[in-house]
Amino acid sequence: MKNKKTAALIIAVVLMICSFASGLFSANAKTQKLILDTEIINTTDGYEDKLWYYYTPEQTGMYTLLSFNRVRFGEAYLFEKNGKEYTQLAYSNTSPNWEYYSQPNSEQFCLSYQLEAGKTYYYAVGWDSTRPSGEITVKLLYEGSEEDVIDYIDASSTGELTWYTDGSWETDAAGEAYFRYNYSKILQNMTVNVHYKNGSVSTVSAGGDNVDGYTVKYSSNQFENHWYPKEDERYTSNTLTVSILNKKAQYEVNINQDALFKVYGSVCDYASGEAVSGASVIINNSEVAKTDEDGNFTFVYSPGYYSAKISGGNIITRSFSITVDVNSEKNDHRKAPIGVVTSDFVTDGIINAKDFGYILKNFSGDKKEAEISKISEIINFKAGKYPDLDL
Repeated sequence: MKNKKTAALIIAVVLMICSFASGLFSANAKTQKLILDTEIINTTDGYEDKLWYYYTPEQTGMYTLLSFNRVRFGEAYLFEKNGKEYTQLAYSNTSPNWEYYSQPNSEQFCLSYQLEAGKTYYYAVGWDSTRPSGEITVKLLYEGSEEDVIDYIDASSTGELTWYTDGSWETDAAGEAYFRYNYSKILQNMTVNVHYKNGSVSTVSAGGDNVDGYTVKYSSNQFENHWYPKEDERYTSNTLTVSILNKKAQYEVNINQDALFKVYGSVCDYASGEAVSGASVIINNSEVAKTDEDGNFTFVYSPGYYSAKISGGNIITRSFSITVDVNSEKNDHRKAPIGVVTSDFVTDGIINAKDFGYILKNFSGDKKEAEISKISEIINFKAGKYPDLDL
């Protein structure tokens, strides 16, 4: 009989542990409905015992669950349910605005989060340290819509970008090449503060996309307003916009141009000597420049000796070497244009009858005659046939 009692006691202890482990993540039959602006008092059996509540808002907005307890160190969790799974959305065990809400002290919870109309949310409340059984008083408040709740937002970052390095070359609406910066380094080191009208402040960092249930968005208009270092005469602004609903913060991105040098070059057709426009200059698998209508290109890079490539359009990709010198006078290579083989319209690395047929089918007039004249000099050209081109 003694062994049976011992076994029963062990089973009871195991069941209690399992009950606590699962209790935090699944509401039970005792879940109580919250009523706005109404204090609800329930009793817990200690810090392992969580009280469960639910609420389905009629309108989207900011809601705050508060505690008004005689003892300190209360805590609250907020969950949403998807199928059978509960996902934690927020947690609180302190109240920076306890005087604003007339709470007994700052060691109360104050859990604010934007809730969506018609969706049911679940709260679990209790103690965050060992406590005897006691009463927990909670009250849910509707703070208002975002226009009523958020005063303003601000953004700061310790990150900076390096000119013509953190990004890639693209073409704007005017057909001009511009360098579009990837601002991930800025976001990784960014802090966004949301200032509420009740005096509280919430923070999201490292490019986080959610704060208190609000979606945080980051954007730039580099397509129309290109970014440059402040020392560049073309600079107007490098604005990164952070937005939460109808609130915006403008952050000015710093682009560092130290220890980089401007390089000039040009690309021409190997057979005709004509300028080649729209060609990509590639170093370390990244496009650093595009040629303009005169075949010229410019980019900035750190000093060194590099293996580069020219590619794009109907060009057979050509490899070449280029030196970026600390002596800026040595970085102008336009007097020795880089020759490339064009007319590879079917992009198979060979200039042959297929390309000739493409010209006959797709061109007419002077353009057709010019392309036929050009291809007649290089027909049956194959990449690797001419070592001096370094193909």
